Amino acid sequence: MMGRISLAEKTNKPPEPVQSPAPFRRAVFLARLFLLMVVFWLPVYIMKGKSLTGDELSHLPAGYSYITTGLIKLNPQHPPLIKQLCAIPLLFLDPKPPLEPEALEKVQLRPGFEWEYGEKFLFSQDADRLLFWGRVPAVMLSLGLATLVMVWASRLWGASGGLLALVLYAFDPTITAHAQFVTTDVGLAFFATLFLFAFRSYLEEPSRSRLLVSGLTLGLALGAKFSAVILIPIAFLLGFLAAWHGQASDASNKTRKTPGTANRSKSKMAAIGFAGIESRPKRIAAALGAGCLIIFISGITVWAIYFFPADPLFYIRGFQAVNRDHIPSYEFYLMGEFQPGGWRSYFTIAWLVKTPIPSLILLGLSVLFFLRGRRASWLDEAFLVVPAIAFFTGYSLGADNLGVRYLIPCFPFFFIFASRIASNLAAEKRGLKIAVVILSVWYVAEFIAISPDHLSYFNQIAGGYRGGTRWLDDSNVDWGQGLIQLREYLQKHPARDFWLCDLGAVNPAYYGIQSEVRSYNLPVSPPPGRTLILSAHCVARWRAILAKNPEITRNWLVEVAPKAIVGHALYIYEMPRAVSEKNLP
Repeated sequence: MMGRISLAEKTNKPPEPVQSPAPFRRAVFLARLFLLMVVFWLPVYIMKGKSLTGDELSHLPAGYSYITTGLIKLNPQHPPLIKQLCAIPLLFLDPKPPLEPEALEKVQLRPGFEWEYGEKFLFSQDADRLLFWGRVPAVMLSLGLATLVMVWASRLWGASGGLLALVLYAFDPTITAHAQFVTTDVGLAFFATLFLFAFRSYLEEPSRSRLLVSGLTLGLALGAKFSAVILIPIAFLLGFLAAWHGQASDASNKTRKTPGTANRSKSKMAAIGFAGIESRPKRIAAALGAGCLIIFISGITVWAIYFFPADPLFYIRGFQAVNRDHIPSYEFYLMGEFQPGGWRSYFTIAWLVKTPIPSLILLGLSVLFFLRGRRASWLDEAFLVVPAIAFFTGYSLGADNLGVRYLIPCFPFFFIFASRIASNLAAEKRGLKIAVVILSVWYVAEFIAISPDHLSYFNQIAGGYRGGTRWLDDSNVDWGQGLIQLREYLQKHPARDFWLCDLGAVNPAYYGIQSEVRSYNLPVSPPPGRTLILSAHCVARWRAILAKNPEITRNWLVEVAPKAIVGHALYIYEMPRAVSEKNLP
């Protein structure tokens, strides 16, 4: 088997000094430590002021039921791993489930049962305490993903590249928003990235231990979310490419323009282990066999996550349940329009308006750098590009149009790809260095400006968070997380008779919010003398509905400005006692 190949040897370019100056290394170490602390402690601090969100009502109680009863029964439309991990701290809190294990085993599931069970489980006791500790493992998964992004980028682009990738991760609004919730998107991103990192290491230097780790991590990803099945064709494609070429492409390496990239030659990610097999058919057969073994090991792992069920089709049955609780006729919303089934362009548009512009610019610059020759080995590049495109395309073709959060598994690969810009920044022209600094400061400023309400972030393309409701709805704008903030607002600004239209998964009365009316059905004309508290989701949909009603001459949701916007997500409207067209501005 061929040993590791130095890219510096291939290009006949002298490598950079192995050791950077000590002050630089200390500065990078302290910066990394600070950013990792931000990744962990900021969501922990913020989540104490965030109420229960959509999926958490079913996920956390279901996870606790799994590990205390051994029954994977509640919420079968999502694999159990993330729910199990998040429920582990609850074992030390001794919560009281609404049903004993024997009763839960016998109960016949019906639509909505898991939500009823979750509400009884959480809100018959200290829900805030259970929710806080259930969210801590979710933040830990985000911390693990941040560390993995930093390590991977450092191996490809050096310490500066790893630092830039970590900055992009730590201050991404979508990552921070969803890292603090008991949901599957960040967890899937972690395990999917971990699997691909392990699989790349296996292709570099095949061994039984690395094959075992690859199989285990693929199993963990499959146990996190059903969409992880896309990793299987991704792995076979990458394995086939490695076997077909047999070694890192000289052509791609010869295009390097900077010694900063050549320094990555000492990275463990540079070589391909199949290069030791001279026959291409044998290399392909070896890769195919390794892939089958990895799938077999991952299958055993998933079987263990599900507590070794007797039904051999357990995973397929769960996959079939994914959309069982969705309404087929539901009309998805995009840019003021409604459409059953949604749009293929939805996730592209959502990503473009929910991603900070500095991040988009850095990614665009990295594409230019890539085209101009600042590249790692062709296989390392494939391990960044193929998963990102595959996940993005898969979600665009098959996922419900409910939120940019589905694209989170793409984000680590975007960040690592973009961080090449910093690989040799000290040697670049002054203008580029100034541009990168300005973009980084702008990026952090955007993050701070929306804090602590990162879920509601929209960039300047959309007109900021105020313009976001004209583009998207659902978990892009509000997911029920603002009820604690609303309670604090109402304590300072009491309102007797108010109507509430929210996207919360729980009765607001638990948070001390007593509304006269709670409904998704808003009136054509605003009720006189009432305070209306509308989720951004309700504002988005009802403004579009009223705009399309031929009987409406004035759309009051367009004409009337909100008195306040709580948590960047809950719009407060104070309506006059007598409402007519002359009351509208």
